[in-house]
Amino acid sequence: MSSGPESDSGDDPPSGSIYERHSKGLEFDRVAFFSDAVFAIAMTLLVVGIGIPQVRDANLERALGNKDAEIFSFFLSFVVIGFYWLAHHRLFASLARVDRRLMEINLLFLAAIAFMPFPTALVGSYGNRPIAVVLYASTLAAASFLDALMVWRAHAADLLRRPLTSEVFRWTIVASLAPVVVFVVSIPVAYAASPEWALYTWILIFPVEMAIDRLLKPADADREPHPRRRR
Repeated sequence: MSSGPESDSGDDPPSGSIYERHSKGLEFDRVAFFSDAVFAIAMTLLVVGIGIPQVRDANLERALGNKDAEIFSFFLSFVVIGFYWLAHHRLFASLARVDRRLMEINLLFLAAIAFMPFPTALVGSYGNRPIAVVLYASTLAAASFLDALMVWRAHAADLLRRPLTSEVFRWTIVASLAPVVVFVVSIPVAYAASPEWALYTWILIFPVEMAIDRLLKPADADREPHPRRRR
């Protein structure tokens, strides 16, 4: 006996199938909309880590001055999550379809994004403790790795609108994994030097990616849509 009504059209995709961008179903759009919603909620929750000072009116200015670390961590994480959203947007703009495996990796990636407000609050309140910065760096490293894994899956499973050449794919993966290396390197720095120096090491992402672009980026990389193309 059937457990539910059968589709008259026979268009219901089986488990593990591929969902096209332009199809009768909403599966592709649901993945994109759900992802955007997680980003929006995570970016909104960042402000919750900034507590309202419970002081007398005369002491409000001083109390707000003590919130500088929390306010800095809010804007830092807002910018970081914003960059992850831009990268995610570029990836989905280059997709022709999604499959179950990509959706599973995307869920793990979104879990890292949704978790971001917690280490952000820790850095804002306990920025002088190495464990706070280590947890933050670990979360960012996980998000960057999963972002690169989604690009790999999209290429390996032929989910992109246009296949990547081997040169463009190599450049894309290396550049996507560069932040992972920087965040991982910053973890021992937090203990050996200081949490503040660990945060400074993150600036290395920019010259490292510039060097990768100079060494590995193909001359014709921006002529075709791909996950790292900036529109």
